[in-house]
Amino acid sequence: MDINPAALELLRISQLKGLPDINLFNNPIIPCKKDEITEEGVTEFQIKVDFSNVPDHISMSQNSVLLKVTVSPIDSGYLVQIQESYSQKEAEELLITEERYRNFFEEDLTGDFIATPEGELIECNPAFAEIYGFISPEEAFKSNIADFNPADWKDLIRHLETRHKIQGRQTTHRRQDGKEIHIVSNVVARVDENGQITQVKGYVFDDTERKEAEEALKRSEEKYHRLFDEDLTGDFIATVDGEILECNPAFAEIYGFRTVEDALKWNISHSNPFDWPYMVTRLKNEGKISGFQSWQRRSDAMRIHVVANMVGIFNDSGDLIQVKGYIFNDTERKQAEDRLESGKKQITHILESIQDGFMALDNLWNFIYVNRCAADYLGIDVDDLLGRNIWDRLPDFVGTIYETSFREAMNQQKVLHFKAPGIHKRNNCFDFSVYPSSEGISVYWRDITK
Repeated sequence: MDINPAALELLRISQLKGLPDINLFNNPIIPCKKDEITEEGVTEFQIKVDFSNVPDHISMSQNSVLLKVTVSPIDSGYLVQIQESYSQKEAEELLITEERYRNFFEEDLTGDFIATPEGELIECNPAFAEIYGFISPEEAFKSNIADFNPADWKDLIRHLETRHKIQGRQTTHRRQDGKEIHIVSNVVARVDENGQITQVKGYVFDDTERKEAEEALKRSEEKYHRLFDEDLTGDFIATVDGEILECNPAFAEIYGFRTVEDALKWNISHSNPFDWPYMVTRLKNEGKISGFQSWQRRSDAMRIHVVANMVGIFNDSGDLIQVKGYIFNDTERKQAEDRLESGKKQITHILESIQDGFMALDNLWNFIYVNRCAADYLGIDVDDLLGRNIWDRLPDFVGTIYETSFREAMNQQKVLHFKAPGIHKRNNCFDFSVYPSSEGISVYWRDITK
């Protein structure tokens, strides 16, 4: 009798050596009748074998198994073929399980594959083919996954030789159409009894869109930080109480700090304890403030004038939790403006204190300044003259020496002098001087009656 290893395993026989003689037609395992074989030539039957009744069998989780047996007569005796059989119900369940697995495999949006250690594809699903730009799995079978990134595949196999399983591996592959994609994969190595890799099973996810979005966000953040750091406006984020959470170098410089780190230890409300609560209250109600002007104290007590745009940051409950601000140091302009305003006030004071008439007209002949004596001479209140056109407000001037001299001075840009009787004091004589400029004319007159 001769028997192969597969039959030994099915029959639960531990070893061929010392195997006792088994009579085909008289044994506790396979009931077989000689006359049936003689008559029919080939006999097939199923038998449920209870191994608990068989001596020296290998103990398994199941003591019984359904075997399909085929016995054929040959020249030297009989050929017996045995294989594990399944009941119809078991066969149906196995088919359903296989169908379910196949559906999972075919419909999985993850690219599933099995390949040799050299990268030759043994099996893959449609998602894998689509990820790598193939029309079908059949077309993908003609490719070698190692070619998508040779260096990375070599490195992957090297790691699998020791770890056998790798999760979340990220790399860049070049598809067969030349398009570069970013993938994330989970990979498992199948090894033989000697620990050598026989197959590589992998699950690949095309992560290109997320990776591109991540790179775009990174570039945007880098750009933002460059703009933030290089902005000449002082940018900051602070708590409602004024503690600085973030600021740029310009902010630190505006408030007299050497470094951003020093500024982060400061409280901006200290710059003006009265204005900060006011701005916070407005932000709670309005959400943002534009062009807020304030005199403040730097960290070194120097007085500065700033113009600020503020934006409130609110939580889901609508509570103000942070203040984002953009500060411009307006001190030089404000000081120049104050000096100019002071100069204007001084000139106005002088013009108002003199006993002679003075008025100024712009290029459109509108009154832009009239002193008290000039208003008395014209017989009209100052407020009724400012911003009004001289020819509309004083129609009696039209066609007189006043109009002729005023227009000539403005058009020819030359100083003119003339004498004329008073508008209301006809017996008085007044000496007029007209001074042109690019913005209009100024008229000065005095009573020269003797």
